Amino acid sequence: MAIVLPKTNASRDDYVIYSICVFCFQVCMLCSVGYHLFSCHRSEKANRRWMALDYAGIAIGILGCYVPAVFYAFYCNEFWRQVYLLMVLAMILAVFFAQMHPYYLTQRWHSLHALIFCCVSAYGFIPTIHWIWQNGGMSAPIVEALLPRVFVMYFMGAVAFFLYITKIPERYFPGQVNYLGSSHQCWHVLVVLMFYWWHQTGVYLTQYRHNQPCSELIPNKQ
Repeated sequence: MAIVLPKTNASRDDYVIYSICVFCFQVCMLCSVGYHLFSCHRSEKANRRWMALDYAGIAIGILGCYVPAVFYAFYCNEFWRQVYLLMVLAMILAVFFAQMHPYYLTQRWHSLHALIFCCVSAYGFIPTIHWIWQNGGMSAPIVEALLPRVFVMYFMGAVAFFLYITKIPERYFPGQVNYLGSSHQCWHVLVVLMFYWWHQTGVYLTQYRHNQPCSELIPNKQ
């Protein structure tokens, strides 16, 4: 806020979007910190409340990824920008409401809430395809520059989720990674790297949008 955005001649909208983005990332991490600190409470009810907050934080972190990406990808198309942002917000709210179900945090629904988060994350491919089309296809300079970054972000998320679900490496080395190197620690490191990578991608896209007026886009792709 004090160094990066002023160098890009950021507008008020830029500050608002990045405030939301960084705030969502921080809330995600703080919710996780709270869960790991207090999940050992002797009350099962308290444990479940902190677990619910942890999952809510993941949803908020996903929202923080979507907001700048959609805003700048559809910078020149207000209609689709609003459509995709509202759809993302609706999905995040649906996740919050699903958590109210008494079975949501039980082992019985473990696979279901994992599937829900996968679907919310995978939804990003829809606006990505639309963004590629409106910029003129895969050969467009901005697409060639940013599409690999999108895939890297999804790859890091997929690896983190794979380790989280499969419990690797402790599955194969029981008792040897209890303090350092467990799957959940790897999950957290990858998530932080993913947030940082996506934040830097957003800064690049912001600079591009400032340097390329909307009038220079292909008219029939708007």
